[in-house]
Parts: sequence; structure tokens; C-alpha cells
Amino acid sequence: MRRWRLPLVGIALAAALVVGGAHSLQDNVLFHPDATQIKPQADYLSVNEVVTEDGEKLVAWYSPPEAGCPVFLFFHGNGSRLDRDPWRYQRIHENGVGLLALAWRGYSGSSGKPSEQGFHKDAAAAWSWLMAQGYSSQDVIIHGFSIGTGPATRLASQVEAGGLILEAPYFSVSDLVRRKASGVPLDYLLRHPFRSDRDIPEVSEPVLMVHGAADSVIPAEQSKRLFELANEPKTYKIFESSEHNTLVRDGLYEEAIWPFVEGNWVPRGSNADAPQSTCYLSNPPVSGDTP
Repeated sequence: MRRWRLPLVGIALAAALVVGGAHSLQDNVLFHPDATQIKPQADYLSVNEVVTEDGEKLVAWYSPPEAGCPVFLFFHGNGSRLDRDPWRYQRIHENGVGLLALAWRGYSGSSGKPSEQGFHKDAAAAWSWLMAQGYSSQDVIIHGFSIGTGPATRLASQVEAGGLILEAPYFSVSDLVRRKASGVPLDYLLRHPFRSDRDIPEVSEPVLMVHGAADSVIPAEQSKRLFELANEPKTYKIFESSEHNTLVRDGLYEEAIWPFVEGNWVPRGSNADAPQSTCYLSNPPVSGDTP
């Protein structure tokens, strides 16, 4: 949700939802697809096609992990494109971790039109693609950002992944809409409620939730309430000065993600008492002119 326009959900939107045209208006408010397809500049990323059960062809950028390292399955926000996360990818790659970054239907050259049910199908297809590459489910860590946290949570409730990372998550989109609309029950009219609150209790993997205290798009209280519903083991990290889109810049990987993976992820073929892999800690944090 790079540019959620729900400050937006005011009298005009409320009236429009009630009077008519609710479906198309909701889609325009919630989803901001940019179909522009741009090839990755980094030579370690390859472009791949992921086909969904309903026939959509999705664009995904892939980088395999070094031996003994996990692979992240990453789901972006509602106003993003694959090429807008170079510093995220760099941090992941320089620490030996693999990556499959999926472009939602309608985004970055992927076919189709965005919808909640479509996003869940996209997430499932990306998981299947990784399984077809021969990865153990335990070696895949699911990571969702903003609107991507909903499909990430649903997927983690249905598979046995190595962990779940939720970056700036919502309790549910329906709850967020109600609160941003000052209690007006617009949530009852939503086509895309993204009920993470219903899915998180079914997640058995280790969970990390990270939020910026200054987030003006999705308030941190949303993730705090969602965190209460999550099963152990779980970790919560708040970045006091971070906005919605600044967590990577502000130390998300160095201060939250790598410690979480080190303490909770068990490599394939290991048992709970085996030494943890430290492949992603073998290199220093990304340096230089990075945001």
C-alpha cells in the first residue's frame, strides 16, 4: 500500500458507496496497479513467469539462495512495482538469501485485474512455483508488505513455511476502513475485506510483525491488535520514527529480519537442536548511498 488514498474515505466516498458504483470505486481506492514492466537492473535477478490456477500470467523476479540459506517469497504493496524495491533486494542478496518477488495481477506486466481473491490465487501460485524448483517448504519464508500482508497471512495459514514476516500489516482492511471512516460501517459493503484477523490464528510458523510508529497509512495499532491473535513463537518490532514506506531504510533487515531469521528459522534437514545457519550474517550490512 504505497499510496493508500483512504484519507480519502470521507463523506464523498461514503456517499458514493451507499448511492451506487461501489464496486468500481472500491477497486480504484484500494488498488493502484501500474502495468509497466521494467527489467531488473541487478544481474542477480532473473525474470520468470508464474501461472495461476485461473490462467493469469504473473511476472516474478527470482534470485536463488546460497547453500544453507532460506528463500524469501515477497508480496509488495498496492501502489508499487517490482522495480521500486532495489535496496530491499540488495540487502537480501548480499546476505546470501534467495528471493521470489511477485508482481500481483495487473502490476508490472502481470495479466489480470487486481482483487482480493485474485491476490490469494497469485500468492498460492508463487508458492507452487517455488515448490516446483525443489525447495523444501521449511526453507521458504513468506514476507508481505502492506496490502501484501493479507495474502501472506492467508498463505502461511495454509502451508508449512519456515516463517512469516508482516511489514506494516493491517488487522483487516474492513477494520481499517471502518476506523478511517470514523466509525461509519462502510466495511459491510467491502468486496475486498482482507481478513487477516481470521487467518493469523491458523498460522503455526514463527511470526515477525514490524511497524513504524509514525505510519500515517496503516496505524501501528492495527498490527498490535493482529499480533495479539498470533500464536507463539512471535516477535513484534516497532520503529519509532518510521513511516509506511521507510522501514527498509530505517533498519528493517539489520535490526528486525535478520535477528528473527537467526533465532527462528531451522534449515532443511535440521532439527530444533541443530545449530542455526548464519549465512545471511556472514556479510556486513549494506553500506553506501542507500535509502
